[in-house]
Amino acid sequence: MKKLYSKINKKVKIVLNSSFRLAGFFVILLLLSGFFKLYILNENEESMGNNRVYFALQQESSPFSVPLEKYSELYSRLSDNSRYDYYECYLQYLEGLPASQSFFHYETQVLSENCEAALCIQISENLQKDSDFKCYAGRLLNSGDFSFNGGTIPIIAGYEYRNLLPLGTQFSATYLYNVYTFEVVGILEENSKIYNPAQIVYLDKYIIMPSFHALKLPENMKGLSIHYANRTSGILVSPIDDFAYASGHIKQLLSNAECGEYSVNISPVKYALLEETGIRLEWVIICLSAAALISGILYIKYIRKEKGYIAQNLFLFTCAEFAGSSLLFVILYRLILYLFIIKIDIKIFLICEIFVFVVRDLVIIFHKKLLKS
Repeated sequence: MKKLYSKINKKVKIVLNSSFRLAGFFVILLLLSGFFKLYILNENEESMGNNRVYFALQQESSPFSVPLEKYSELYSRLSDNSRYDYYECYLQYLEGLPASQSFFHYETQVLSENCEAALCIQISENLQKDSDFKCYAGRLLNSGDFSFNGGTIPIIAGYEYRNLLPLGTQFSATYLYNVYTFEVVGILEENSKIYNPAQIVYLDKYIIMPSFHALKLPENMKGLSIHYANRTSGILVSPIDDFAYASGHIKQLLSNAECGEYSVNISPVKYALLEETGIRLEWVIICLSAAALISGILYIKYIRKEKGYIAQNLFLFTCAEFAGSSLLFVILYRLILYLFIIKIDIKIFLICEIFVFVVRDLVIIFHKKLLKS
């Protein structure tokens, strides 16, 4: 009985050891694939970024409990700094549109009558200037358009509106709980866009309105609270050499502002990794490549070491190893997802998890080749 138990125990240990090695190799290969994809993404973002780092701010908590003065103070501190640029750019649709006119729907981007909500983007004056917009007709927004003291709000229409909203067209619509009158003062040239690693928006189907400072307060302050929260949910652009300063400055501003919770997304991605972990993306890829190579070699050596047992129980060993490595792989990668801070594309994890369940045939072929060698 003891001999039988010892024999079974040995077989279990062989399978478990092999499964751990195989599952470890899968996990390392998975992470390597994810970081390599991040590397490609980083290269694309750096080519677009012109040696600058982009911090996209987003107010995540309810804005209604924050006084407007707090938002105004934070906005002033964000926009009044010579070491970086701060741009306002957010997407807030217009509702309550006139049924007699057609607009592009904010979800489908299809032109429709009786449109319940239209594509609309709010931008700052410096974003308009640095985006180098050109007009097909009319004019761009001027400095005075970014302050609202009642009356109409000047807007620019995208190129697809050239025959739908002629210059001088006025209409009423609801913007964040309040009804305003809008007037078309310009039509953008075709293919105009806002273009940077943090956000790319093609404007042909958009209504472009100023991210205005309210000199006259409306009766319903809920909408204005969201508007001012959005004004502080912009994009901060810093030279690469000033990355450390900008990162620390943002953290300090947001922690002292008393404006609720904010998230900060950083582009290019290698600076997000550096911010979260203090590790450079290139070193992660090098270390994972070395780990994948070493773990693969150790797996092959272990299989060759136990080839006598495997030759006698090839089918049972392969099935047991496959089941064990599948379970270990799922546990390990779920643990990594839980512990890992950087957002690696979840599709890669899912594809590799499915891959485990079709690798059995490859493992069998691999074992047979090793046994023949």
